[in-house]
Amino acid sequence: MHPLPAAYASLKTLIKDRVLTLLASWIFGVCAGMILYIFFIYPAIVVILSSLKRRAFEPRWEELPHVTMLLSAHNEETTIASKIENVLQQEYPQDRLDLIIVDDGSTDRTVEVVRGFPSERIDLLVQESRAGKTAALNRAAVKATGDVLVFTDANAIYQPDAVQRLVAGFDKAGKIGVVCGELKYTQHEQAVSDEESRYWGMEIMLKKAESNIGSLLGANGSIYAMRRELYQPLREDLISDFITPLLLTKAGYDTVYQPEAVSTEKSTRSLQSEFRRKKRIVQRGLYGLRVHSELLNPAAAGWLAIQLWSHKVLRWLTPFWLIGILVSSALLYPVGFFKYLYILQILSYLAGFLGILMHASGRAPSLLRIPAYVLMTMGAALSGVTGVIMGKKVVVWNPQR
Repeated sequence: MHPLPAAYASLKTLIKDRVLTLLASWIFGVCAGMILYIFFIYPAIVVILSSLKRRAFEPRWEELPHVTMLLSAHNEETTIASKIENVLQQEYPQDRLDLIIVDDGSTDRTVEVVRGFPSERIDLLVQESRAGKTAALNRAAVKATGDVLVFTDANAIYQPDAVQRLVAGFDKAGKIGVVCGELKYTQHEQAVSDEESRYWGMEIMLKKAESNIGSLLGANGSIYAMRRELYQPLREDLISDFITPLLLTKAGYDTVYQPEAVSTEKSTRSLQSEFRRKKRIVQRGLYGLRVHSELLNPAAAGWLAIQLWSHKVLRWLTPFWLIGILVSSALLYPVGFFKYLYILQILSYLAGFLGILMHASGRAPSLLRIPAYVLMTMGAALSGVTGVIMGKKVVVWNPQR
């Protein structure tokens, strides 16, 4: 072979390998940097800002206001009676607390069970055809007469003083528009409970820090309150407990966390049902932000937009950052560090798949619970993001009990 073509071919291969290496290094740097920022740098920034801010707070009401609790129910015959009893037993003046239940097209005995409670403090509205939770809450809010609206779920059991604690979170100056309570999961014997509780514990820590700077991102749909005059009906395809607090924050009101107002519910019983729940949260959250894209514009929403990108959007995109790290590690495999990193990732994913398979058969060992839960969570996020890209939206769903 002539030396010039051979040298040219060798140079071409060298340049191709060098470009591929540089591209893989860039992909790895970006994706690893995203993971570092999402889970370490951003939380650290929020915690630091939170420590620098001290709220001057004066309670809004000298006497307890009238509260209306709102609940959307679909096929909740097994939980609705306990929920009603829980509401009626709240340590709150009976003449200042009522409950509006909107039955969203139930096909079981939910309506019959509710009508079995003769209390005048309970009002039942029936939607013959399913329209979704947001539509039900819009309808209930129109009929509500309370100064404060408390939003809850059929499977959410409040501590006796929860409503009173929520009400106490509003300030006299009127700056606070939404108060979110704390959700605690009770344990279940299967794998998902422990891992979900650990994840939720970390989320609560971040929520408290965000609350201190007045911009808690959304609220927990099972326990949050807002002043009635601030409620604005939402489109039925939007997730109300996420979008409503964000719109109020953009309008200048604070959304704060009240950890002393506690609600408990059982952890989801399986990875499959938890997958569906997390997928729905990601898909509905991203869809809502696409509808209200101004919330993601720092020029229009300021710090709120930075928070949404950091705590929500970029985190929901975590599967893509992990795929980028896996692919770039494979391309950089000849380099010692990346060889071990690639092998570690492959072993982690295999452990996750094995954990999911064993969990499905009811035999998931404790060592595989964490990789199985993480892989399930990443799969749910990936599926949710893909759903939004494909133009899908979620209006109604079956509660995971």
